[in-house]
Amino acid sequence: MHIIFQIQGRMDVPDGTTPSPGIENQFRLPSGQIISVHPVIELASGLDADGHRDLTYTEAAGLGILLDLYDRTATLRT
Repeated sequence: MHIIFQIQGRMDVPDGTTPSPGIENQFRLPSGQIISVHPVIELASGLDADGHRDLTYTEAAGLGILLDLYDRTATLRT
């Protein structure tokens, strides 16, 4: 079975933020820190659980879930 999804959005960043050369989803903030745009898949123990956390590729594979998430681009617009 397959689940097909699309994640789209926008975020405001400080002036002076620059794209990381050759990396479609990373940007350098004026502070030198790097932000990345990634799809995130969360895992929780149940429907009403409050312990949501990012699911790693290794954990996903152990559950029989194969994540194919790397068809992405992000563009800096001023």
